[in-house]
Amino acid sequence: MEPLRGGKLAKADEHMAKELSAMRPEETVPAWAFRFLQTIPGVTMVLSGMSDMEQLKENIAIWQEDKPLSKEEFDRLTELADEETRKGGLPCTSCHYCTSHCPQKLPIPELIALYNEHKITGGGFLAPMAVGSMPEKERPANCVGCHSCEQVCPQQIKISDMMRDFSSMIGM
Repeated sequence: MEPLRGGKLAKADEHMAKELSAMRPEETVPAWAFRFLQTIPGVTMVLSGMSDMEQLKENIAIWQEDKPLSKEEFDRLTELADEETRKGGLPCTSCHYCTSHCPQKLPIPELIALYNEHKITGGGFLAPMAVGSMPEKERPANCVGCHSCEQVCPQQIKISDMMRDFSSMIGM
């Protein structure tokens, strides 16, 4: 389990950050993720990766107190998460497990990030331009649909389907 999804839950857009701050001004965005976990009775251990001393200190400070979310906070947080999910992005954490299993050596996390950008923004030129600048062998159309990447994806993303969809959306 990655409680902060490879750092993705340690950041929030401005709307979500304001909503969370209005409920608990003293809490950081990463603290909200950990407080969410403190609310779930069956969670007895949380492993958190840290990149620097500041993150270590913040994690220690957060976990010094048990401050589970109230029902209202829990409900609002899940509503905010649902709003993010409805935007259409895939929950890739860029762990790169998939890339070592891809026979085509596609840069899968980078392609998923571009796919998410394209879906969330409703299209546009950025993703097609970025994919167009990639070497042809790294483009989503080169996915052979073997599903090897999906077998090791901790987020259980249907990568082969995404590649086919993305290639069709951007015409490459």
